[in-house]
Amino acid sequence: MWIRKVRAGLAVAATAAGLLAAPAGVAGADATDNYPIPNRILKTTCTVDQYMAAARDTSPVYYERYMIDYNNRPLDVQQGARDRINWFFSLDYAGRRQYSENTATNVYFEQMATRWGNWAKLFFNNKGVVAHATDVCNTYPVTDPSVWTWMQ
Repeated sequence: MWIRKVRAGLAVAATAAGLLAAPAGVAGADATDNYPIPNRILKTTCTVDQYMAAARDTSPVYYERYMIDYNNRPLDVQQGARDRINWFFSLDYAGRRQYSENTATNVYFEQMATRWGNWAKLFFNNKGVVAHATDVCNTYPVTDPSVWTWMQ
């Protein structure tokens, strides 16, 4: 318990030191075509199921890690993540781009992240995984609920 307090104190001190050392000025943040969401996800016409099947086959380690984390979440969080990513994929490019902008400029924008910080890791966090999966995702079935079922 005391180790956590020491670590927390060190983290606060490091943050304060970093803020004091930073030059004064107004910071600006905005999304780019690859941050925080890779451009290929913004532009893909694949469904969530197609993308996940492609990621499973092109980047199995990343898919496995995501599914382990997913399966360690309560059922309502799992359902929330599925619903939220399906909603995201239902948006057109402009909607996805705006979502990316909102997540880049407002840390509290994505409420799903308060329940599971890595809820979209397979989709947003690795440009290499995204590139490999989006290259071939349109060759997979549009609907394949089995991509959400993974057994160790």
